[in-house]
Amino acid sequence: MENIISLTKEFLWNTLNKSMNIDDIEKKYRYEHSLRVSHIGKQISKVEGADTFIVEIGCLLHDVGKFQTEVNRDHGRVSAKVAKVFLETLNLSNKQIDDICYAIAVHVDGEAGYSYEETLESKIVTDSDNIDRFGAYRIYQSLDWDNIKQLKIEETYEKISNRIKSLEKLVEGYDLQTVEGTRLFKDNIKFQIQFYNRYLLELENTLIELNH
Repeated sequence: MENIISLTKEFLWNTLNKSMNIDDIEKKYRYEHSLRVSHIGKQISKVEGADTFIVEIGCLLHDVGKFQTEVNRDHGRVSAKVAKVFLETLNLSNKQIDDICYAIAVHVDGEAGYSYEETLESKIVTDSDNIDRFGAYRIYQSLDWDNIKQLKIEETYEKISNRIKSLEKLVEGYDLQTVEGTRLFKDNIKFQIQFYNRYLLELENTLIELNH
């Protein structure tokens, strides 16, 4: 199994590296994101009693075809097709391949594009992706996307205040598909809220001194 994991990571990197419509920074991020999602998936699988191998491969390849479609909503289904060609070169059963591909296909919008019985492993792949999307790295990423360095302090304060409100809604009213996934997800959200609240306090202190 370890050899299959190594081959899967190599295939993922090589496929991403061939993408012509993204830069090296995005390739690096997408690869590292997939590794983190895989790690989270293994954690959840052990708690939930899922097939860890299916989850690990599904997590590693969940975005392998992301840049082979212009429609982001379709990238799970596209990734499943890309993954299947690779998986069929390995010594896996048809059931293993089908379960992995289904988990990949549905991770974006819950739609595989074909009939298949829902699996615990597919829920975990989806949960793991969502958990990493709200990890500590996303704080840095979001601040960079918002071009915080170029904003006036009052504009930054408003943006961060609104972000905290959005995060609080997620804590209160949004659960993932597994119990352990929900716990890890909410831990990440609470950490982000804690960080942004501390950031707001520092902005407030700055404003006090500016207006003193």
